[in-house]
Amino acid sequence: MSLTPSTPTGTSSDDASLSGTADHASPFSLQVIRGFALLGMLLISIWEFGGFTSNEQTFFRTVPHGGNYKLMSAISILLEGKMKALLALAFGAGILLFLQKKEQTAAISKADAYIRGMIWLMALGVFTAFILLWPGDILFPFGVMGILLFAFTRMKARGFYIAAIFCMLIYCGKQYWNYSDDRKVYKKYTAVLELEKKFKADSAARASRDSVIKISGDTIPPNDALSKNKRGDSLAKKNDTLTNKQAEEKGAWEGMIKGFKYDSAATASVNKMMRDKWNKVAYKLMSRSQQKESAWLYKTGIWEIGSMMFLGMALLAAGFFSSRVSSSNYFVFAITSIVLGLALGWFRVHYNSLRMADYGHYIDKNAIPYNQFFPLERMILAFGYTAGICWLLRMQWKVFSWLWKGLAAAGEMALSNYILQTIICTIFFNGYGFGYFGRLQQWELYFFVAEVTLVQVVFSVLWLRSYTMGPVEWLLSCLVYRKILPLKKRATTNLSL
Repeated sequence: MSLTPSTPTGTSSDDASLSGTADHASPFSLQVIRGFALLGMLLISIWEFGGFTSNEQTFFRTVPHGGNYKLMSAISILLEGKMKALLALAFGAGILLFLQKKEQTAAISKADAYIRGMIWLMALGVFTAFILLWPGDILFPFGVMGILLFAFTRMKARGFYIAAIFCMLIYCGKQYWNYSDDRKVYKKYTAVLELEKKFKADSAARASRDSVIKISGDTIPPNDALSKNKRGDSLAKKNDTLTNKQAEEKGAWEGMIKGFKYDSAATASVNKMMRDKWNKVAYKLMSRSQQKESAWLYKTGIWEIGSMMFLGMALLAAGFFSSRVSSSNYFVFAITSIVLGLALGWFRVHYNSLRMADYGHYIDKNAIPYNQFFPLERMILAFGYTAGICWLLRMQWKVFSWLWKGLAAAGEMALSNYILQTIICTIFFNGYGFGYFGRLQQWELYFFVAEVTLVQVVFSVLWLRSYTMGPVEWLLSCLVYRKILPLKKRATTNLSL
């Protein structure tokens, strides 16, 4: 999602907006990809918006697999992680489009405009997370990554590819690292279980000896060896309890395993909380938003997002969105990548089911986590979708022309549509709005997504007939250039393939 500010009116015509608005220098395919990714991402975000929580998903993974599990798995394989990756890819390509244009005649340099845009994007992300109450916000992480990647924008295509692969491998390493931590917790847990078995065996042996002594009825002198053994057993009995550390090690694993079981009480509690007033919901979601925009970002997010932004830069620098790539190559790239990505997705979903059934057994039998190749899966599949869209656009089938124009319009107004999505969903589902959180079935949530998508596409097409950019894009540009910029179009222009 290229969300950097538009060049103000009066600048060079070559200085196109990274947001896609009035940006005919930007490849039309990137606008379509941006719109496709933004609208497709809602099919995954709706799980969190609508109350199809991880606890609810656990229920369908741990009961006999029926239609809900198959539908959830299909959406996960096709879209989970891939739409955000596709959005990051388009964002990365947009960064180069903005920075590699000819010098503009605006009062500030292009670099200043870019950094200001990323800072304001971060501010908008904070607003989205803490005011609109969407803990899944991506604007803040994208803004942070936009600033971090600014230093790398002068590299060649090869350098971008290497950086993308490097970040992806680090992300894979993070997955294994987390799994290794779980294995350590499980190893400590099994050690405590063995110790408890020893305690039980020792207690049984003492009880057996004590019963023999009681039955005999003999009077044993105080200094007798048997009497000494009884006193020793009595002292040992006091030590047959776990230390605080051992109890914590046992509890750590048991607490983790609780997350693998459906908890109806937890569902009821979350539903009640999300249907409450704004201040109550804000208080409950604050820690999640803080974690997403701090710990998660710096531990995992920079690698997850950075790998795809670098890939987008690499593809643009290599001419992937231009006529340099033939239609046949697009087709081969698309088919190969999509098939391989779907295979990796099936591997992830299948082994996740085994993990959910018995995590201890999974750890005993598997050296790698179920999501070990998820970073590769999302990169390959996002690339496959990119190539597939480029191939379909190259075919110029008129039957799809209305679809491409609609997606391109949504992509041009990506930032406005993202905020609009958030507002619609939070008001519809949260308690300070209509309070439908947790009330819709999984399939009903997807119908809701279809309705929101239709509204956004129609709104985008109609808006861009009269205005040069989306309302939020315009606001961001005004903040960057510190002046009121014209919004209404001087002359009507039509999108063309």
